[in-house]
Amino acid sequence: MSDGDGTTGSDRYDEIAITPAAFSLTGQHVLVTGAGRGLGQGMAVSAGLAGASVTALARSADQLEETVRLIRDRGGECVAHAADLSDLEAIPEHAAAIENRLPIDGVVHAAGVQIRKAAIDYTLPEWRRVQSVNADAPFFLSSAVARAQQATGRPGSHVFVGSLASTIGLPRGAAYAASKTALLGIARSLSTELSSVGIRANVIGPGYFPTQLTADLLSDPANLRRIMSRIPMGRMGTPAELAGVVVFLLSDAARYITGQLINVDGGWLGA
Repeated sequence: MSDGDGTTGSDRYDEIAITPAAFSLTGQHVLVTGAGRGLGQGMAVSAGLAGASVTALARSADQLEETVRLIRDRGGECVAHAADLSDLEAIPEHAAAIENRLPIDGVVHAAGVQIRKAAIDYTLPEWRRVQSVNADAPFFLSSAVARAQQATGRPGSHVFVGSLASTIGLPRGAAYAASKTALLGIARSLSTELSSVGIRANVIGPGYFPTQLTADLLSDPANLRRIMSRIPMGRMGTPAELAGVVVFLLSDAARYITGQLINVDGGWLGA
């Protein structure tokens, strides 16, 4: 008997994904960009600890040594892949090399740059660099990965790392906000085009986390007071506190979630 939505009761409830296996990444190959430090490193380690075979990507192999060690020392699998994603024309070649080693199931776009200055003072090269790394590279990398997934009939999960600036304006960050807002459009467009073949795309919106990208901002006591006053939890996040949402979106537990923005901000946007 149907429950009015075309499914039977057993169809709806026999496959409820609440077992630990639903959240496991065992058997998956996950590519994480910006994996040499900060949030990207934390996401790569999280994927590895959840059972994924990880390809950690950053601009140089030296940046990735610690990430590879952190994953392998905990019994995980990880290889390093050095690539400068601002070289957009080389992205398909890098994607093919990684895919040929092991088919890619998930990709996490954590690489990013920030240039803080007044909106009226940006130069064209500065603007283009931020857009290239933060928005153009994730788009073309996901496009290359999705082509391979679609050609072989494989599902996939593409996770874009946005920001508070994906939703609201922040001072001295017009270029960054433009790039992070663009990720929403990219993920939603990929979702509408590819969800029917099992390829999902979502965005994570981290709030303030102490990383090298925010070090200069947080070193100013006035900025630090302003930021802390806006966080209902009264503290900044840690890379480990992004682990749950990253692993969740990559896993089968999130197989019906696509085209969404999930904020991890200590309550900032809910205040």
